[in-house]
Amino acid sequence: MRERCPVCGKDTLETNFREENIEYFGRMLLISSYCSSCGYRHNDVLLVDQKEPVKITFVASGEEDLKVRVIRSSHASIMIPEIGVSIDPVTYGESFVSNVEGLLLRIINVMSQLLRDSSENERKEILERLKKIGKMRNGLERLTIIINDPSGNSAIISDRAKIERGNLNID
Repeated sequence: MRERCPVCGKDTLETNFREENIEYFGRMLLISSYCSSCGYRHNDVLLVDQKEPVKITFVASGEEDLKVRVIRSSHASIMIPEIGVSIDPVTYGESFVSNVEGLLLRIINVMSQLLRDSSENERKEILERLKKIGKMRNGLERLTIIINDPSGNSAIISDRAKIERGNLNID
């Protein structure tokens, strides 16, 4: 399907849809968009079946926990209180499937970009957070991942993940 790109405005955004049956989740619609004019990309995963809101909490306390699978829907927020990070859903947010280490790498990339346009005080704070994330990536410091998802489409694949479902007052 071709449509207008939200970035460059040209009718060169190609969107593909594919339905899959995925373990732990059921039927899902995978959506992938790419603009051949400007390179814009957007991916999303939508659950075909209705689910309840979910809050998932996972404490990673060693190197093995860095391999735990993290699945975030475009509606979910992720918080890591130990480093004061919150990833909020946006109007055209992107879902992803990664692991704990991959999530930390995403945060490192964003913080590294923020360093360029920061004041001296902000730079010190960002560098401290990056140092702490480095220790987390080496399994030397624990971290807590909290996912709030009103669509119920997110998950952390671990027996130690605490899952709360239902009316959770998730914004």
